Parts: sequence; C-alpha cells; structure tokens
Amino acid sequence: MLLRHLRYLSAVVEHGSFTRAAQALHVSQPALSQQIRQLEQELGVQLLDRTGKAVRATDAGATYLSHVHRAFREIDAARRAARDVNDLSSGMLRLGFTPSFSGYLIAPLARRFREKYPRIFLELTALSQDEIETNLADDKLDCAIAFWASSVTGIAAQPLHTERLSLVGRYDHAAMTHESIDVAGIEKEEMVLLNRTFATRQTIDKHFKRHGIKPNIVIETSSMTTLIELVRSSSLVTILPDAVAFERDDLRFRPLLPAIDERRVVLLQREGGYRSAAARAFIATLELFVEELNAASLT
Repeated sequence: MLLRHLRYLSAVVEHGSFTRAAQALHVSQPALSQQIRQLEQELGVQLLDRTGKAVRATDAGATYLSHVHRAFREIDAARRAARDVNDLSSGMLRLGFTPSFSGYLIAPLARRFREKYPRIFLELTALSQDEIETNLADDKLDCAIAFWASSVTGIAAQPLHTERLSLVGRYDHAAMTHESIDVAGIEKEEMVLLNRTFATRQTIDKHFKRHGIKPNIVIETSSMTTLIELVRSSSLVTILPDAVAFERDDLRFRPLLPAIDERRVVLLQREGGYRSAAARAFIATLELFVEELNAASLT
C-alpha cells in the first residue's frame, strides 16, 4: 500500500465522483479506479459505494478514512518538523484568533514578531471559537488566542490575561472626564457597537439585560476597524476591551458600573502537537507582550 492509494481514496469521497477526483489529481480515471480497486483487494473490504449518482464511502470506508485523515495530519506535521529551521531564518506560523482581538492585540503583536523575526511568514486568521477549536484539532493552526472555554478537549490552554470591557471614547469626549460610567451615563450616550454575531456583543447585551440598561445604539458594524474609526472621529462611544485605548493616544476608557464580567484570554494549542521553532519564538514574544499589557492595565 502506498500513500498515493490513500490520497486517491480520500479525493474520490471528497468529490463524490471518480471523474472529478481524477481531474483534481491530474490522473486518468481508469488509473484512479484501478488504484482504488487494488486498495480494496488488499484490505479485503469494499470501501466505496458506486451504485448511486454520487460515489460515497461505505461504512467500512468511512471508518477507514477517519484513520487515514488522522494519519495525514501526522504526516503533514512530520513534514513541517523536517523542514523546521531552528535558527528562524525561515518558517511559518499559523495563528488563529477571535475577531475582538483584532482591535488591540493582533496587529501590535504581529508587528513585534515581524521586527524580531522578519523571515517568518505569518498567517493570521480571524475565526469563531468553535472554528478555532476545530482547526487546532485538525492541525490547521499552530496556536490560537481565544477566550477560555471549559468544554475544550484535546487542546491545551495557557492563561494570558484577563480582559475587561469598558466604555471607550475620544480623549476629549465629555464622558471621559468621569472616573467611571454608571447606568444613567451609559443610557444617555450615543453608541456604536459590534453586531450580534460577535461574542463581545453578546456579552454586552447580557450585561445590559441583567441590569436593566437601555443603551442608545445608533450604529452596529461587523468591522472592528470601522468601529474604532467612528469613535476616534465622532462623539460616539463604544464598549470594547480597555486595552484598545492603550496604544492610541486619541482614545480613553472608563470603567462601567456595574462592571461587565471579566473574560479570561488564553493561548490554545493542540495537546501533544508539534511545536516548531517559529511557534516557540512566537509564544515567547506573546508572553512578553502580555506582561507589558498587564502592566499597562494596572496603571
């Protein structure tokens, strides 16, 4: 049995057709069919159901492919390990993150990493929490920055910092003259918030409902960049992690009363997964950055 046989089988099931799989693999259909039959003969089981309009895996084939795909992930990890360059003169880091971190964490972190390791290619992908967990399990990410979820299995979580949501506005906004913002103060301000697909917005909405707060939301957006620019250039305020204002001289933040529940930010990695030199260097950069972030939050 050759690795080629396994990739051929996987492609046929993925495309549901010998013709389309052969086109994708750049082989002839008769050659592809012959390779699959050889595999079935060697295993002594029928792997494909060819009787319908679409070719699909039999029960035995589906079970077999679940192990094959796991083997593919290990082979890909072995390939990266063999190519890993410990002097960091080249390499790649695949980082996933939940969208709210794009407002204050990802850009400065990536900038610092690039300044220190300019030859490492960074692949940054914003994903939902569920997508992050799936991609880590499938070895499509080296690591991810997300919120702690107790349901995570097969994934190691390293605590980074505690995220606090605060009222954020321009440095010269009247609300920023107060030490904190209470319910009445929130309700009288015109607000721009992330839309309801964001975990941050869902947390805010639950907090408002719990405390009977009726916010004056005039704009919703799915873009963190748009939201921040609206706050920087107008009298609108928002609710975001207070760290958003740390690296922006024209923004300020004020705590909310009652305060929104804090959220634990963690670094996620696949348990037992291969750690490349690039990944180890990135984690060291991240840990140093978070130390500075935590120090800034105290001041």
